Amino acid sequence: MVMVILGIFAAFVAPRIGDVGGAALNKNARKLAHVITYLYSQASAQNRMLRFTFNLETGKYYAAALNSSGAFEPVEHTLFSTGKLSDGISIVRFTTLFNGNFVGENVYFHLMPEGFAEKAVIILRDRKGRMLSLTVDPLTGRVSIDRVEGRIEFEAQAA
Repeated sequence: MVMVILGIFAAFVAPRIGDVGGAALNKNARKLAHVITYLYSQASAQNRMLRFTFNLETGKYYAAALNSSGAFEPVEHTLFSTGKLSDGISIVRFTTLFNGNFVGENVYFHLMPEGFAEKAVIILRDRKGRMLSLTVDPLTGRVSIDRVEGRIEFEAQAA
């Protein structure tokens, strides 16, 4: 009887053990999508231009607001301060409408107070090579998440 129970348990649990990285990739993509949508609404509600910045080396990300002297400075929001991608998750491509493909340490896109976001495509990858793309809709601030199959080829611009 014990062997039957262990066999049933193994049949259901064993296939899911290998997908732990897939779960982490999905979790990070959903979290980023929620943060971007939240910051889009905050830019409009507070009538401030926001810059969502990623550090490609450390995986950290934060929001910055345009101040009166024309510089961006980090800001804290009620539901978001700074974040970090989980270990094993990285950004392999970061493309914006105005700047093309970014490389370098810090990359960013803008969220405007008029209810417009700079279109951005962010591709995340886990250690097993699985990839998800996040696409920011410029008119709604919503983020769609899609699987990426195959290799990604691109020419990068310095940030």
